[in-house]
Amino acid sequence: MGTRAAPRLGRGLRGFAALAFALCLVAAFPFRAGDFRFEAGILFGWIALVPFALALRGLTPARAFWLGTASGTLAYAGILFWIYVVVTVHGHAAAWVGVLSVALLAFYVGIHIGLVGAVVAALTRVAGRAGFLVLPAAWVVAEQLRSFDLFSGFPWGYLGYSVWKNGPARELLQLGGVYGVSFLLALTAALVAERRILAAAVLVAAAHLTGFALGVGHTRAATDSDSKLRVGIVQANIPQDEKWDPARARDSFEAHLESSRLLAASGSLDLIVWPEASVPILLESDRKARAEVSEVAREGSVSLLLGGMAVEQRQQAPRARSFYNSAFLVLPDGRFFDRYDKSLLVPFGEYVPLRGLLGWLSGVATGLASGDVSPGPGPRAIVLPGLGPDHALAPLICYEVIYPDLVRRAVRDGARVLVNITNDAWYGSTSAPHQFLAIAVARSAETGLPMVRAANSGVSALVAPGGRIVDETPIFERRALRGVVGAARSGSTLYTRFGNWVLWISWSILIGLGGRYLVARNRKHPRREGSSSNSGGSGARTAEASLTSTAGAPDSRN
Repeated sequence: MGTRAAPRLGRGLRGFAALAFALCLVAAFPFRAGDFRFEAGILFGWIALVPFALALRGLTPARAFWLGTASGTLAYAGILFWIYVVVTVHGHAAAWVGVLSVALLAFYVGIHIGLVGAVVAALTRVAGRAGFLVLPAAWVVAEQLRSFDLFSGFPWGYLGYSVWKNGPARELLQLGGVYGVSFLLALTAALVAERRILAAAVLVAAAHLTGFALGVGHTRAATDSDSKLRVGIVQANIPQDEKWDPARARDSFEAHLESSRLLAASGSLDLIVWPEASVPILLESDRKARAEVSEVAREGSVSLLLGGMAVEQRQQAPRARSFYNSAFLVLPDGRFFDRYDKSLLVPFGEYVPLRGLLGWLSGVATGLASGDVSPGPGPRAIVLPGLGPDHALAPLICYEVIYPDLVRRAVRDGARVLVNITNDAWYGSTSAPHQFLAIAVARSAETGLPMVRAANSGVSALVAPGGRIVDETPIFERRALRGVVGAARSGSTLYTRFGNWVLWISWSILIGLGGRYLVARNRKHPRREGSSSNSGGSGARTAEASLTSTAGAPDSRN
């Protein structure tokens, strides 16, 4: 299984490969546009990066950067086209603003893929037989960078999410998290691009056998039904343009109350969950609404978790108020027990970053808030009396579930059930609700915990420990879903204990090869005293040409 470098591509074939990469990456994620549906991540997740790796062969780092940026931008414009709906339909912006928003966000992600291209072009030359490790290491490091490097980042559409419906591959999330699965998929593609087909086949087979064994082991170790949580989910399907209309607020609130009464009357439940911001009034100041919620809890002898806006007076400014996107927890005796405030907010949705510079903008999704929504202190576990620590809840409001580390912190705090409440009505009949569900499922698989997901317009779901969907709703239909989710898997997963260990290995690979690359460059054109600026420039060009000529060689060491 030695290295046999694939031939470099001509300009025409290189452009075709870059286009193929963009199309394959789009096909790797759930795609919805109205009634048109397409999902083939179980295949394209494994091969999407093959044409990308081939297109990079023989390029200088600069050219590889621009090829990666262009093809990555094109790919993520297709993956994130739903931003247009958010901006134009619900943000009431002009069509050109919607197009520009998609283009800018896709370009932001594309720049990270361009960096992958530049790193691969530079380091593969000095990596020798380990060259196949550069692409997966660079890819997951780029995914990490875009999780925090601009306005809290945008960790959407990671490669590892593409195989969310592949049971054995999904089980691997408990080992290395989404970064680990991204590394595995990119590594497979790199081996195929180097024509190490047998090695790639062995890797894929070993990954599936390992995932299958993990799944079987957890199934045999599952606890009995007495430890399961009986849950109801309210999906009231309130249209986004009606959600905050004061004239319709009462009707929206009544729809959630009525669905909860029906769920409670259909059989005993432990917990009923409403979606994000499902209460279109301020519960702290509306005694009648609080009384009605308490009555539903008492009548059904059930705990409630409902999303709404919270408000607090600021001590330093008595006339000023802080607003929070919150989850309220109500006990079966009707008492309001606790409140969780969303800690990671959506830039330009719930708040406007750089307010001093962009003060003329307003958030798209601020709801009842008179200004920017304020962040809460952070994720935590909440133990409800009657449910006990074995069913400690980790409320995750909308966007929070896309951050693996945030969810992991809640689990390490003692959470045993993930509860994701969201409002995906913003996205219309597009890919976004289904891409979002894939992300949420990954958090369950990483942590070995069940998940209850309540979405205003869908997709609402009950997710078993390990990420298997027990039941789900269609989008844009009013539904009341009830079911049972199993207890969390015993013990902590490898990912919960050690976090992003795959990511740190990837950084180590890049740093080590980066040092080797710098040494190689210095040896190719050492500094010579008294050399003219012209001769120095010529030497640099000669050294660059020399380095370029080694691309695809088994080992480029001197």
